[in-house]
Amino acid sequence: MDNSDLQDRYFATLREKYEVYLETSSTPDRFLYLILRKADLGIPLSDLEFQYLADNLLFVTAEIISLQQYKATEKTRLEAEFQNLRTKYQIPKELELPVSSPVYSVLSKFEAGHSLTDSDFKELNDRDLVDTIHLIQESLNFSNLKEKFKATRHLSQFPDEPLFSILKKLDLKEPLFDSEAEWLLDSNFGETLEIVWQQEKEREAEREFSELKCQYQVESYPETSIASPLYSILKKLSLQKELDRSECAWLKQQNFDNLLAIDRKNQGIKLFIALKEKYQATKYQNSDPSSPLFLILSKLEISELKFEALSKDLQVLTEKSDLQLSEQDIIWLSKSNLFETENLAKNIHFKALKSKYQIVGELAIDPFYEIMLKLERQERLDPKQVIQLIEEGRLSRHGKIAIAYYRLEALFYEKEYQRTGNKWNLPSASSNWRKANDPEKALKVTENVNWTKVRESDLRSAIYVTRGAAFRDLDRLDEAENCAMQAMECQPESHQPYTLMGAIEYNRSNYLEGDRWFQMAAERGADDPDDEIEKIVRMTKDKKKRREVAQYLLDKDSNHYRWATSYLK
Repeated sequence: MDNSDLQDRYFATLREKYEVYLETSSTPDRFLYLILRKADLGIPLSDLEFQYLADNLLFVTAEIISLQQYKATEKTRLEAEFQNLRTKYQIPKELELPVSSPVYSVLSKFEAGHSLTDSDFKELNDRDLVDTIHLIQESLNFSNLKEKFKATRHLSQFPDEPLFSILKKLDLKEPLFDSEAEWLLDSNFGETLEIVWQQEKEREAEREFSELKCQYQVESYPETSIASPLYSILKKLSLQKELDRSECAWLKQQNFDNLLAIDRKNQGIKLFIALKEKYQATKYQNSDPSSPLFLILSKLEISELKFEALSKDLQVLTEKSDLQLSEQDIIWLSKSNLFETENLAKNIHFKALKSKYQIVGELAIDPFYEIMLKLERQERLDPKQVIQLIEEGRLSRHGKIAIAYYRLEALFYEKEYQRTGNKWNLPSASSNWRKANDPEKALKVTENVNWTKVRESDLRSAIYVTRGAAFRDLDRLDEAENCAMQAMECQPESHQPYTLMGAIEYNRSNYLEGDRWFQMAAERGADDPDDEIEKIVRMTKDKKKRREVAQYLLDKDSNHYRWATSYLK
């Protein structure tokens, strides 16, 4: 086969290899042949030759040749890339690595953003590439920090960037220099800056926590984090805010009794200020809860409100002590020139005393406030004043004030008897004990009388009568009758024993016999026995018997005994 045939066959082979499928004349295109021969020999084509291929619509051929020429230089490029990797990842110059070395594959894999496996790190470690491994680990740390501190818009993963040192500081919660904060601002890392500011706030809070622990003398508490319950508690205390139950329980559990005491004092101060405003005592400057005024105002508040309406502090006070307003409190207000508060306190105290003495409805403060104060002091009242108030209908004969008055009178006569030995004090004491609804004491005061030393018949009679009346109060009627009879023997013309017998017979339902005794009493100078009869009806506990007595009286004289009608209801 001559050269001409071989040339034709080679040209045909080249046409097939480079996919030249266009129609041509029988004469071979020698320029195309040249182009294909150069491409097959790896000789780069010129722009003129590529333009020829384009003009003849041989685009596929041009692409194949271009790829072939690119491939011819690929090794050179690959070697250059590997050299850059060596430099970037600090591979020692003296370490010889062929292009086929797995080290380049590991570094290229990391560069592409893929995670390295243990075997990848082993490959590096086997060649003692300590600096390379450290650099990769720092790069991984950089990526994690960017994620953590919202700086992922920074694309570089290489740790020689200024951002890396900044993020490491943030990770250690170290303060940044002003220049570093400005760099973040200039580089548009707004979200990262917010974290910087938040850390600064936390550092400030931690400094505050440390200062508060010193201020409140709890430096021994080891926790420094502001997440500790102690931090919020100390802040509340410094602002004089009230602690809630869970916070108080935590302090108690930690044995911080001093902090609990401070909380109570803080709340006491707030409460004291509010009470001074409410009860017109603002000119009193001291707001320490240990002041006597705080206790007095607390008493006023307790007197005014129900327990449920009291503040927590006052509820604790009421559970621990008796906080009844007293006359001494009002005297203290007067001496402290708190006259507006004094007037309020008097009215509140008067209201409390009315409740104590079971007085319902309106009652003038004068003279009853002074009367009740005397009773509270255990001082005797003026008998004329009491009798006048009873007669005027302004004071109940059987009310708590009257009973307290009679009790004081009884105690007075007992003491007078002990002081003077005058036996006339005994029936007076006994009579007043009966009026105070305490017949047992009325008997006790006269039970040890030495009758041999009681020579006056009128005194003996008076003692027997008051003892008999006390026995009747206790429904011991036979003993009462015996005393009445002995009194008659001592003083036959006195009406009192006869009045007593009339009452005894009424108690026995012997109404006609009772009337006979009352008549004899009247003949001896007794006043109208209606009071005694009305008392008998009123003191009868048996409802059926009470109606029976009332009906008897109405049947006898419905006009004279019309008051008995109310006992039939």
